[in-house]
Amino acid sequence: MYKLQTMFVLALLTVLLPATGTSCSPQTQRKTQQKASDHALLSVTYETIRQMTEEDTRKTKDLMRLDIGSHASQFRSVIIEWVLDKGLVYGSPTSLNHPFTGYKWQHEQVVKNLPKAGYLYFTHGRISTRDKIEGLFDWKLCKGEKTICGYPCKKATTTFRGRTWTAWYAPSLPYSDGPWKLGGLSGVILEAAEAEGKITFRCKKVERDTGYGIVLVKHNSTPMLRMESDGLDVYSPQRAAELLMLEQWDQIAFSDVMMNTHGIEGNKTNYVVKDGKRISIPSNQTAVLYEYFSDIDMKKQYPPTIVK
Repeated sequence: MYKLQTMFVLALLTVLLPATGTSCSPQTQRKTQQKASDHALLSVTYETIRQMTEEDTRKTKDLMRLDIGSHASQFRSVIIEWVLDKGLVYGSPTSLNHPFTGYKWQHEQVVKNLPKAGYLYFTHGRISTRDKIEGLFDWKLCKGEKTICGYPCKKATTTFRGRTWTAWYAPSLPYSDGPWKLGGLSGVILEAAEAEGKITFRCKKVERDTGYGIVLVKHNSTPMLRMESDGLDVYSPQRAAELLMLEQWDQIAFSDVMMNTHGIEGNKTNYVVKDGKRISIPSNQTAVLYEYFSDIDMKKQYPPTIVK
């Protein structure tokens, strides 16, 4: 299936994730030359396994690292970090030639306690949300123990925005943090999975005093801060989920929405030009998101277009 992605790619190229952290190349681990707001005292690398759409049950894997500093933390793909550290253009053929065989980067990033203490910021391209950290998760402590990466872990469960999570946390790692937005337990979460098995985080390694920089750059960092502004470009969690659903459902419509402020309107689809005729090719894929809102119905709002 052909897709017209030019507008979509151009939009993404202008909104790269902030160039933070250090290289995670197997050969080098250079500290960032940018001024960091904090440095990692503990770094946990996870294998993030996700089913990206409801229509395709195959799962993709990424290596994502949680860097925990003295007052802030960040969670993002080590592949994107490698790309940025090499000075490559995000999404270019060269950037795709990364050394992490079998893994594909995910665009999400979560930064906690930056730029404002007590809040976390989730970003995906130009889409950002903000949540107050305190009381965000209501955990139920459960019976059960297991060892992960050499650390004894305890079990807890929670239901959060449409998904039920089971987490395993290590009390001997005394930071109330974890992958993605997860946190609020008396130890670092080393493994977590949602009940349907569509999203899983599995610890691969734990490192101490890595010194990775935790940075939030204002200049040209649209995912987190508007250019030359201290204002946050944030959406409500439900609105962000709607946009993330639209990105999978109809990339042309998504690009239009992200380039203007007119909201989600129309029923534009991907297309190719064949024999001088414009042929519609809808993607119509239903995204599997970390947060699920049952009242978001792309099938009703954007019915599949018949290819003529």
